[in-house]
Amino acid sequence: MIRLIVADLDDTLLRSDKTISAYTIEVLQKCRARGIKIVFATARSLRAASRIRAQFEPDVFAGYGGALVTAGTEIIHRSDIPADVSARLIKDCLAAPKIAYILAINEAVALSNMKEKTIGDTAHYRYADFSRDYGHAYLKITVSAADPATVEKIAAHYPMCDMLRYRGEDLYRFANRDAVKWNAVKAIAAHYGIGTDEIAAFGDANIDVEMLANCGAGVAVANAAEEVKAAAGYTCGSNEEDGVARWLEENVL
Repeated sequence: MIRLIVADLDDTLLRSDKTISAYTIEVLQKCRARGIKIVFATARSLRAASRIRAQFEPDVFAGYGGALVTAGTEIIHRSDIPADVSARLIKDCLAAPKIAYILAINEAVALSNMKEKTIGDTAHYRYADFSRDYGHAYLKITVSAADPATVEKIAAHYPMCDMLRYRGEDLYRFANRDAVKWNAVKAIAAHYGIGTDEIAAFGDANIDVEMLANCGAGVAVANAAEEVKAAAGYTCGSNEEDGVARWLEENVL
């Protein structure tokens, strides 16, 4: 029996125009009415997901790639890059000429040295040139670079951090090595006393592989990367076809 639904947002629950369909909202509401808890597990921050959350507020939000998990105002799980490590990492990125921009965020602040907001949903970021240490422990630090080797060289000096390249983009995310979606899912399951075999998880990218492989029902959308499909126990329709909602209607409702 499924007691918890965990869904990635971009390219999974959301259509390619970044909207959530009325049909998907209706299905999620039906699942909730049956006592099933809904989790959004995303690389987005609380602010970047606010428009989606205004249409449907999940029971739990696992954001920043799994670094922060909140249920309302309660923090269930948090795993950041400590302030001293963050400061050194940003300093090294600033010194690398092939890194174009740096974005650093936690639940309280969002800073970037982009003078123009040209990357994704970054309108809520405040400009900072990072010439001084702000003393923040960040949930994730993202850099834009056309040269992967530059980022990989920096990452080699920070073993406590995991570095991930976003699918199809020249964006690289640094986060605490423990800040992964699967750890977030395990923390949520423990908080509510739910077995991981009672969870249905949906995703499309490498960051979703571990949770799809380990949850009771791991479901890859049709537009997922092939390695993600290989890790999942099930597949569903694409994000453009409301694949997650249709799978839930057929297999849970």
